[in-house]
Amino acid sequence: MSTGACSETKLEACAYPARKVAVTELVVPPLTDPMTGRVLALLARIPKGEGPMPLVIWSHGGGFNDKGHLLADTWGKALSTHGYAVLHVAHSSLDAEAGKKLCEIGGVPANECGAETGEEDTTGVIALVKARDVIAVLDALPALSKASVDAGNRPIDLDRVAVAGWSAGSRAPLITHGAVFYPSPSAKVLSMAHPLPVAAVALSPIGPGYAGFFDEGSSSTWSPTRGPIFIGTGDNDIKADKPDLLGKDRRIAYEKQPADGKRWMLYSKLPVGVGAHGSYDLGDIDSKDERLARLSAALLSSVRAFLDANVLGDPAAKAWLSTANAATLAGEADWEHK
Repeated sequence: MSTGACSETKLEACAYPARKVAVTELVVPPLTDPMTGRVLALLARIPKGEGPMPLVIWSHGGGFNDKGHLLADTWGKALSTHGYAVLHVAHSSLDAEAGKKLCEIGGVPANECGAETGEEDTTGVIALVKARDVIAVLDALPALSKASVDAGNRPIDLDRVAVAGWSAGSRAPLITHGAVFYPSPSAKVLSMAHPLPVAAVALSPIGPGYAGFFDEGSSSTWSPTRGPIFIGTGDNDIKADKPDLLGKDRRIAYEKQPADGKRWMLYSKLPVGVGAHGSYDLGDIDSKDERLARLSAALLSSVRAFLDANVLGDPAAKAWLSTANAATLAGEADWEHK
């Protein structure tokens, strides 16, 4: 794939080529986590084709949501039409019984169990729940693959599975790739790493001091992570209800990872007020503001290339990642690899 033509005057040459695969969308039977009893609604986007499908498990943003599998529609369509099966997981409402079981899993003291479960950033409860939900899906993939075949669809390629998510949904991808956190103020640091996923995409990740994530100098939430991991955030990645959580804080999720050649980050330099937190959920993909449209295009190209390189092992995708195309396409951005 030639990348030499990429420039400010030829932005179309900067984009990573997108495949255009027909997709079937299915609400599949809900999954019950055998460890917690939580019932998780699922939505599958299945690309047409032959043979086992590479899979992206998507963790939605926000807190608990019984219809969370219907969120992230734009990302789900963008990845499934590129050839990946996408399985959207609803992080359903947390009842008292499941909450107690999750507290046991997380080593949360009884007096802290269930505290502030409705606030996505105050404690590590959301991180604990979302990570456990995704692990339940990962453990169920052999059965889900068989069910897909029995229904006349393609099997899942269990050797080519990635986990991805935006905002609060970025926690499970990082945690299943080795990030550690405090499930509650008095709990010990918890690891919930899972061996199956081969790549993680974390869009608008949280910074230290939120959600049980931490930076203690010599150790941090992100120090034990294994790659490959992609981070997408920027100066404009601001939530109206959390104006003190800045893009530079979210950037720490990349900076504190080990440098092993398996980490990438697209960091937008668009100023606060030009776009916002939702920009990284592709909320500006149809924006008339050229700056935001370019950021959306750069995010799409970067994530597709990252997955193709690290899930499929595609040499052309690896070559694209080694260029500055993402930064040129975004217009005002850092493109980093370590």
